Amino acid sequence: MSVPSWAILLAAYLLGAFPTAHLMARRAGVDLRRMGDGNLGARNAYLHLGPTAGISISLLDVLKGMAAALLARTLAPTGVVMYLAGFAAALGHNYSPFIGFRGGQGMATGLGVLAVFQPQETLIATAVAWLVYGLSRRWDLSWTVGLFLLPVSGLALGRPIQQVAFACLQLLIVGIKKMLDTPHRRRLRRLR
Repeated sequence: MSVPSWAILLAAYLLGAFPTAHLMARRAGVDLRRMGDGNLGARNAYLHLGPTAGISISLLDVLKGMAAALLARTLAPTGVVMYLAGFAAALGHNYSPFIGFRGGQGMATGLGVLAVFQPQETLIATAVAWLVYGLSRRWDLSWTVGLFLLPVSGLALGRPIQQVAFACLQLLIVGIKKMLDTPHRRRLRRLR
């Protein structure tokens, strides 16, 4: 039995859209949309709910990205649908229909997807991001460097061009979301 591509993409989107940070914050009596940068992601939760909540949310977001990728790989083991499902999961995290099409920035969910499709590149990017963060204490800088390493390491490891393009697509979705978020636009203006 063949599963239609649209059903795979919809399932991946809905898995990514599960509002982990929002639900955990609400359970603690906090609305993350009104805290910090208003982002419904692990970093904002870490800053306003503490390390345990932030790390838990991050791990759950990685797991939902992995679940979407594993589902897509099982149902569409070849072709572009498998990669588009990963993109759909990150898009679901960023624009969840369960919370008014708001969400996080898709980093943890995207890393979960990439951990399934490109485990070596993801490990390299994550290790470098944490190293840069340890040296600079600048979150956005460290993850920008790490995420840019995804396609570079893919090319270095001789991955097919569709895998390298997928890493670029994941990088693009995080970057676009960051640019669209008002607090990040303010931060960019200050940096200029």
